[in-house]
Amino acid sequence: MSAWISHVEWHCHDAPRLAEFLAALFGWSFVAHGRHCREATPARGPRIGLLEVASRPDGETQQAFIAVADLELVLQRVRDLEGVVVQAPVTVPGYGRYARIRAPEGTVLGLFSEQPAN
Repeated sequence: MSAWISHVEWHCHDAPRLAEFLAALFGWSFVAHGRHCREATPARGPRIGLLEVASRPDGETQQAFIAVADLELVLQRVRDLEGVVVQAPVTVPGYGRYARIRAPEGTVLGLFSEQPAN
């Protein structure tokens, strides 16, 4: 049996607004599937689905990390686009660095860079 990750889906409060933020931040193009769903197919990795929901189920633990080449540059872009850095970069020796951001509409996303801090 063969299996793979087909897509990552983020539940959010405003799919069009989150899609606009991610398009500006990463250059992804989103396709609308009705009013409450957006989908992007980045050049690498699984498809990204944004599903607008009124609330998130208790215990929901989805957290996807978006790989970026320059974590500090992306964190500055987040701020420029009115997002918030909710967790400053953390270095994991021998692995890389990660941080968490909040998009203007409230969705929290992870960022990851394999490059160590300079």
